[in-house]
Amino acid sequence: MIEKIRLHNFKGFKEQVIPFNKGRNILIGENGVGKSSVLLAISCVLSGSYSAIEKIGLHNLFNIDAINEFMNGDKKYDKLPVVEVELFITDEVINHEINGKKNSTNLEKNGLRLLISPNEEYSDLIIESLESTNIFPFEYYNVEFRTFSDRAYSSYKRYPDHIKYSYLDSSKVNSSYAMKDYIKRIYESKTDRTLRQRINNRYRDITHQFSDNLYSEFNLDATDDIKIKLNTENEDSFQENITVEKSGIIIQNLGQGEKMFINTEFLLSNARDNSEIILIEEPENHLSHLNMHKLIDKVITAGDEKQTFIATHSNMIASRLDLKNAIFFSENRIMNLNELKIETAKFFKKAPDNNVLNFILSKKAILVEGDAEYILLNEFYNYLTGDEPYNNNVSIISCGGKTFKRYLEIAKLLNKKVVVITDNDHDYENNITKTYSDFRSDNVEIFADKDNLNHTFEVSLYKYNGSFIDSYLANASMTNGVQSYMLNNKAESAFRLLCLFTDENPDTNLEKFKIPPYIEEAIQWITG
Repeated sequence: MIEKIRLHNFKGFKEQVIPFNKGRNILIGENGVGKSSVLLAISCVLSGSYSAIEKIGLHNLFNIDAINEFMNGDKKYDKLPVVEVELFITDEVINHEINGKKNSTNLEKNGLRLLISPNEEYSDLIIESLESTNIFPFEYYNVEFRTFSDRAYSSYKRYPDHIKYSYLDSSKVNSSYAMKDYIKRIYESKTDRTLRQRINNRYRDITHQFSDNLYSEFNLDATDDIKIKLNTENEDSFQENITVEKSGIIIQNLGQGEKMFINTEFLLSNARDNSEIILIEEPENHLSHLNMHKLIDKVITAGDEKQTFIATHSNMIASRLDLKNAIFFSENRIMNLNELKIETAKFFKKAPDNNVLNFILSKKAILVEGDAEYILLNEFYNYLTGDEPYNNNVSIISCGGKTFKRYLEIAKLLNKKVVVITDNDHDYENNITKTYSDFRSDNVEIFADKDNLNHTFEVSLYKYNGSFIDSYLANASMTNGVQSYMLNNKAESAFRLLCLFTDENPDTNLEKFKIPPYIEEAIQWITG
């Protein structure tokens, strides 16, 4: 298992160490913060493949800031930036093939290392290029794969042999290369090397006979020396010409969601060579809600026997696979959520339709108690600020009940700015002041109507806007009055008010409506 990774000048990381869980690692964060880069870094080191690095391109692996700093400096040879990626492997058992001090800690550790550095044989050419051009000399860099014992390894000679991995990128699931690789893995999972040799030998014999009979059976012109033949020289010729079908449909003709599901399912249950490390990039892409549940069950079934790294934007994946396994990526730092209370992690694992990932990914958040507040708050925010919440990096999240403390526990760990808008339920002192005393801070504030008579959102709306609501919302069916209707039909009445605010009637816009003061204060606080 991989204990941690160190990234130096690799893509978006100048210098970063990330510890990992032994079992599942759920990488979550906004686009562009490095989740995919971590998966790529792991796969690069484990592959030991020079061709894979060449295919990606060195210019795509270097940290752009490190390049710019060098090019804008004195451009001295000895200051050329290098890329280093170190994988620290668990050392309960010392493996002498990979154990040594050739790592950034200078301690005896098990591990593998990727180093991209200037090739000293070309030092004169590099210096000449730096003096005469304004381009970075990627062409003269050398790629090395070495263990912490300083032994070279490659895709042909790996240390240790038992470290095996599989990598599935949903963005490439439809590519011909990905399909070919998937079909190869299916075939190899069902056959051993000896059987594959026998199958290929038989295939070559059959195709050779077909080639021999081609001209006589179909009366082709055979008057010259150039003849058409099937290529049977490749020792993997059978494997190169097979496909996989499901319910009579070959995999290339399946939908992307179906391809993604069967690829991930296969990878988890029959990973190549019984892989111990599995890397999955955004498995939720193209999947239906039902298949997402099935996929999560497959991940759970895989258990801790395989170390799994999943980069995701899915609330369901993040919460169902336990937030204590989550590693949160932001623009400023990387941290895990294993400090969460067990009950909180379990809550989000079981809570239906929670928005925990939306909350984690937001820079600022407004937590509201129910559907009615959620329906109206965006319009209130827009009116008071003149802008949409998302333009100010603010997310409005309905907690679906009084689960604020679960979210606020995460907010404390992430040091996130959060405001809670809630009801006082007839007792502001106990339900607001005392209940949230441990959560209030410079980054967390709670707002509710301080008048205990205005015990809920609907009552506050009606108190400040009784005549407006009576004029535009009341109808003959509301025999117990408009306020009673609002209390018994919270979401519906909020939606009707929203329709009034958003139509083009000047008499029903928000200039004629009084937003409850505690909501105004909450919006001012979060935007301040």
